[in-house]
Amino acid sequence: MGFLALDVTRTGVVLRKFNERGTRILERFNTHEVGMRRALITAQRELARDDDLTEVRANVQEPELAQRLKHCVTTEASDGGKLQALADAL
Repeated sequence: MGFLALDVTRTGVVLRKFNERGTRILERFNTHEVGMRRALITAQRELARDDDLTEVRANVQEPELAQRLKHCVTTEASDGGKLQALADAL
């Protein structure tokens, strides 16, 4: 089993994949609204593609960025279950 992690810093968003084989950076995005949306779309695509991925976790360093990410999840996520848990955690 594995999971995806969104590391959100002032300078960007890094989407990582964690599984039994280790950690891999999937893609980097900016922190503007378009970058956040693209990060979530990529996360949704990875969740749909890989059944071993169970959740998406976030490490957000600033409250403003956490709120922006939460807004993007609630407005953009078509996968209600796994990404909604992310929004609830933010």
